[in-house]
Amino acid sequence: MSQISMIEKFWYSPGYFKWLFWPFSLVIQIIAMLKRFFYVQGIQKVNTSSVPVIVVGNITVGGTGKTPFISFLVNEFKTRNIKVGIVSRGYKSNAENYPHIITEDDTVEVVGDEAFMQYHTTKVPMAVGADRASAVDALVQTHSLDVIISDDGLQHYAMARQFEILMVDGERQFGNQLMLPFGPLREPVSRVKSVDYVVVNGGDTEADLIDLSDGISLSHMVIETSKLVHIKSDESVSLSNLKENSVSAVAGIGNPNRFFKSLSKHCSGYEQKVFVDHHEFQESDFDDLKNDIVVMTEKDAVKCRKFAKDNWYFLKINAKLTSEDFNQLFDRLDSKLFNKA
Repeated sequence: MSQISMIEKFWYSPGYFKWLFWPFSLVIQIIAMLKRFFYVQGIQKVNTSSVPVIVVGNITVGGTGKTPFISFLVNEFKTRNIKVGIVSRGYKSNAENYPHIITEDDTVEVVGDEAFMQYHTTKVPMAVGADRASAVDALVQTHSLDVIISDDGLQHYAMARQFEILMVDGERQFGNQLMLPFGPLREPVSRVKSVDYVVVNGGDTEADLIDLSDGISLSHMVIETSKLVHIKSDESVSLSNLKENSVSAVAGIGNPNRFFKSLSKHCSGYEQKVFVDHHEFQESDFDDLKNDIVVMTEKDAVKCRKFAKDNWYFLKINAKLTSEDFNQLFDRLDSKLFNKA
């Protein structure tokens, strides 16, 4: 078992050992709560923008489904002729200056894997930079926009926001409910009560979150696999290829089990190979894979395109909400951001 697997097992498995670390976690929790308090009370400066900002983030580390949900939001705004932009940290980016406005000429090495994929998937203006407020300003100065979505950044309180959407993994939820590094939390679970909207990705539709988010609008989201895409040609092929061939599944994302679960719906058996999140893939990483087909996530695929083989594919996924949840979410957004009753 890898070191990362051991840590996650402690974070997400029940056990009495967590109480040994609870006092230390409490100190970190108090620090996190004070940080937010200083910004909310105006003690620390908050940078406002002329364009409303929606933050889509989480209070845990690891994948919660932010990326497909943001694509879902962007597509819906576009159908309503609402001009939208995105800001992101651009993890592992290497731009000369920040904030950096992404262009068609930028490579995945310059802007980072998630930002590169999101820019080419959504095809809307996007800026990357650790200073989210500056990234928002850069977008406002260079593009005419009606709304900006911040990919993550729930804890970046220097950036003013008009609407907060909290993403939660419905299966893992909040783990042992301890703060980093003793648990998966960036902020205490009580933070759920202060956001505008909660989106639960998968898991039990009657999760414990209902009590925690009393008075907060909540929707459940599912991730659907829409197609299998050839990495080199970007052409779609039938998902039946997964059943007709031997498969190697490769993942370097925050929650690889979610990817494997999606793959299992279309493939009865496959070889797994897991890397750390944001792994910088090399061609040699695949030397030991001898199956007919190699399948990975879209985020991993953008880093492998230069040396991809003819039998390499990625799973294209989409976020989906029920019509009731969809209407509830956009009623809340319309009323708070666009003054629509």
